[in-house]
Amino acid sequence: MRRALVLTVALILLGCSDDDSGSSPTTIPATSIEAPADSTTTSTTEPAPSSIALRGDGLGVVALGAVPDVAVASISDELGEPSADSGWQPSASSSYGTCPGERIRGVEWGGLVLLFTDGGTIFGEGEHLFTWRVSDAPPPVATAKGLGYGATAADAEELYPEHVVRVPVEDPSPAFLTIGAEGGPITAYLDEADTITNLEAGATCGE
Repeated sequence: MRRALVLTVALILLGCSDDDSGSSPTTIPATSIEAPADSTTTSTTEPAPSSIALRGDGLGVVALGAVPDVAVASISDELGEPSADSGWQPSASSSYGTCPGERIRGVEWGGLVLLFTDGGTIFGEGEHLFTWRVSDAPPPVATAKGLGYGATAADAEELYPEHVVRVPVEDPSPAFLTIGAEGGPITAYLDEADTITNLEAGATCGE
């Protein structure tokens, strides 16, 4: 009897000891953090390179001699809507100089200008594209070899070796290069640091 009582007390004390020692630490399950359902992943995508290429006979996507609607649509497909359109104006008093024909029209995408005439040039008769010009911070267009606005005379000579002719300053005309580029000659005007400030190809306009 005494032995049974001692055993019972021991069991009770053991149970109390287990309870007093405290319960095992609570383990907090790891919480996975998920993005909200409506969150999106953003990424920077470079715009597709333009198919426009400055050439002696056009702009890659359109040739000199093209009718105005076709030329404007071809460039707009690459660069968006024009930033300016002069409409048809008298050639002799236009803001682009005295150009072939009775009337001319200039359509611009920043510093890229297409000029149209209603007269005859070596590129066609009637209303047609007869020249392009690049100046004053144009869109990112260049020749097939990478020559464009802001390049230097040395760049031109490196890209088109033996196909560049330098013409020095002859007041009031600045120095310029005649470049035997793809499709024909391109004229590149230079500043005093030999940097290209203007490029053009096609039939020229006078002052």
